[in-house]
Amino acid sequence: MINSKKFSVIVLVFFLLTTMAFSQVIVSSKLEKPDSQINHKYNRTQIWVTGEWVTSNNEYVWKEGAWVEKKPGYIFLPGYWKEVNSGWTWVSGYWHEISLEQWNKLYS
Repeated sequence: MINSKKFSVIVLVFFLLTTMAFSQVIVSSKLEKPDSQINHKYNRTQIWVTGEWVTSNNEYVWKEGAWVEKKPGYIFLPGYWKEVNSGWTWVSGYWHEISLEQWNKLYS
């Protein structure tokens, strides 16, 4: 027998998965990123996070990259286009956890 707390978690996970599946925007071909330049106001505590496509009103809009504070133990993996049955969809970039040893090698 499933208790009410477990049932609530299962329902929440199901809701999130189905919402994500239906909120996916698909285009017939990959969109080209606009020409943009890195703002060279560099600070040793920051890294450049590339621009990416975000959805707005069921279409893709380009969001410019930006300098952000480094996150010890994490690297930023940029977004990319993923081919799906009926076209292409954008997979957003995200922070990926790595060991502090690896992180220090990258940023020292």
